[in-house]
Parts: sequence; structure tokens; C-alpha cells
Amino acid sequence: MAEVPNFPRPVPDFDAQEFWDGCNRDELLMQRCADCSRFRWLPRPMCPYCNSLRHEWITMSGKGTVYSWTIITHPVHPAAVEKVPYNVTQVQLDEDPTLVMVTNLVNVQNDDIRMGMPVQVVFEEHEPGVKLAKFQPA
Repeated sequence: MAEVPNFPRPVPDFDAQEFWDGCNRDELLMQRCADCSRFRWLPRPMCPYCNSLRHEWITMSGKGTVYSWTIITHPVHPAAVEKVPYNVTQVQLDEDPTLVMVTNLVNVQNDDIRMGMPVQVVFEEHEPGVKLAKFQPA
């Protein structure tokens, strides 16, 4: 039997490194403009609202609601063969409705996922030293 590969490992770019470091510490961090105070996701060097190059990292509550979701039934990667069906979910964070993360819901049956469902972040080890932010029902 051939060895099943792992899902691809996240490759943090310079702008997102702090987000991934936070995940490994079980903290959900978001980049916020140091000038206009608006959050931005995905992290980037320049604020799309005021063009500032200054930013800070803010620890979020990790609370949100299900904005949308889909159930994946056909594996798109060899590592997904044994995982289907699984969900890919958009979670709207409580601190700012413009912050919508693409993630997975865990500790819930796919048939029980509902629009507006309150959720809370959890951090799952993807591989040693790499944690991913996922969400579960609150």
C-alpha cells in the first residue's frame, strides 16, 4: 500500500508570518492598520483603506459565525481521499464583519452546519510544529 501524503503545508509569506506564529501559540491574530485602525485579512504590507505601511497584530476573541460553507465530496489531493466528505467554511469574526476566514469546522457533523451558527476557534496540529486555526460550534 502506498503511503498517503499529507495535505500541503502552509507556506507563510513575510506578511503572514505573525499570523502563523500566533496559531502555533494558540492565538488568533489579525493584522490591523496602525493609522486608520481597520483590520485586514489577508495580511499585506499596505492598508487597502488608507495606504499606510504601518500595522500591528491584535489578538482576536476567536468567536465568529458561519457565513457560508460547502461540503467537499471529491478529493482534490491524494491526502483528501480518506477525509471526504469534509467541509470548507467561511467564518465571519465577531470583531469585524469584514473579516471572513476560510477554514474547516471540526467537532460537528456536516449535516448540522447552519448559516449564522456561533463558532469558536480551535487550533489543530497539522504536522509537528504547524497548527491551523479551525473552528467548532460555540
